Parts: sequence; C-alpha cells; structure tokens
Amino acid sequence: MTRIKICGNTNLGNAKLAVELGADYLGFIFVPSSKRAVTLDLAREILDGLGGFPNTVGVFFNRPRQEVERIAIALGLKHLQFHGEETALYCDHFMRQGYEVIKTIHVKDAMSLKRLDEYNVSGFLFDTYSRSEKGGTGRTFDWSVIKDRPYVHEKLFLAGGLNVSNVADAIRAVKPFAVDIASGVESAPGVKDPDILRKFIETVRSVS
Repeated sequence: MTRIKICGNTNLGNAKLAVELGADYLGFIFVPSSKRAVTLDLAREILDGLGGFPNTVGVFFNRPRQEVERIAIALGLKHLQFHGEETALYCDHFMRQGYEVIKTIHVKDAMSLKRLDEYNVSGFLFDTYSRSEKGGTGRTFDWSVIKDRPYVHEKLFLAGGLNVSNVADAIRAVKPFAVDIASGVESAPGVKDPDILRKFIETVRSVS
C-alpha cells in the first residue's frame, strides 16, 4: 500500500484532519524562508494536540547539525528530511544516532540520480529541480528516469507537482513507497483545503 505524507503543516486543525483521513506521515518545515515554516513552539503545540502521532517528519535545509538535533530532541522527532545540499557524511551522522533519514534529491534528468549510491539513508524524496526554488516547486518531473533503478522504489517518497488529478497515474507509473504533497492540497500556503485533502487521500487509497 502506498503511504501518504502530508507536508507543510502549520496548524492543529489541518494536522488532525490529515491524521483522521489516514495520512501516514506529517511533515513540519523548519526552514525560516519557507511559506510553510513553523517555529519550535508552534510545532510543539501541534504535536501535543495530536496526542502522540508517531510519524512526524522534521524538514530541514542546510542547517547546522546541532540545530537539527536541538529541534529533534525537543519534539521527539524520529524522522528527519534533509532538503538541501546535505552530504552523505552529514546524513550518516543522524542515521548512526537512530533517526530515520529521508534525503531529498532534486530531479532534473537521469543524471540527477547519479549521487544516490553515496547515501546510506532510510529513504529518498524525489522532487522537481528548480534553479530558483529551494523548497517544493509544485511541478512534476519526468517519472520515467526512475525506471532503471528498481531498488529506489522501495524507499522512495515521490513529490513534485502531485495533485488529485495526477496522483493515480504517478502511483501506477512509479510505484513509490509513499507520495508526498503540500501545495497540491492547499487553499493557501500552509493552509490545507479539507475537501481536496480528503479527495487526495481517497484517491491514493483507491489506487494502492
């Protein structure tokens, strides 16, 4: 069954609804420049309100290791997603501490995947490459570039321009471990649309 990660959560109401509808992972972005950024205090308030939801993912972009550790310990995070140019050595530091590490790869073409073998991580998140955007682009990439790397599918979080209209095709074409979405279920940055969120999760479940 394809898992579902709802990312860019900024309020308790949306996060609760995502969990009630069957989301497997919730992502919280600790990138100050992001439109969907949360502070440590806000994230703690949301997580307290969820009553122990286990699969919360902290999303970071080129942050010092000590800062990531501080936030992860304060919130009890088990999953860390690194969305910048973090090295294999950087990721390995957190793997050795027992965290589940998801490394984002920004996919432009097949050459973008050359560095995969450098990383010993729990999972990869494939998002669309952009020269100007540091976070998610809201655009898809050529899914066919993954076909010759079957082992990747077992640990792949597929992102990049997913929405209710294309997620079924994405799952059939890529067969990812999970799909990851933020803007595709929003009415405004960081604000989830309940109807779209429900339709998205229902669509994923109907396919997988």
